[in-house]
Amino acid sequence: MIREAKSSDVEAIYHIEKTMFKDEVYFGLQEAEIAKLIRKKSTKLFVYCDENDRAVGYALALLVGEKGVWFNSLAVLQPYHSTNAAKLLFQEVEAIRRTKGSTVVILEIRKDNRALERRYKNLGYTVWKEIEAYYPDGCGAYRMTKCFSKA
Repeated sequence: MIREAKSSDVEAIYHIEKTMFKDEVYFGLQEAEIAKLIRKKSTKLFVYCDENDRAVGYALALLVGEKGVWFNSLAVLQPYHSTNAAKLLFQEVEAIRRTKGSTVVILEIRKDNRALERRYKNLGYTVWKEIEAYYPDGCGAYRMTKCFSKA
């Protein structure tokens, strides 16, 4: 089940963040930041929950002006990788675009993550910009976008 995150999800989201992202490779979120993002109107934080309504995955997106959605982060705990949790969370992010009338979704990925690059390209995303030394370990990033008609 997917739902918007609540303040009671902060600890679980932080656990997912710390489990799935290494600090030396990615910019991690702290618990206080997660709590703030949940309350912020320009942020959408969705969680994928297990049968006990415990968050086991999340997706974070920020509304950028009137026309854009910045897809910031998505993570799912390892035992749930065989589910469609990540796909459903990403679809929820793209659905924000429809409900807000946005025409573009923006995201960044590591240059060395070829599998993720192929996945997003297969979903219609294109590399818009290359950013050198974007991540804490010095790896560069691809900023990718997908444009939509305003329907």
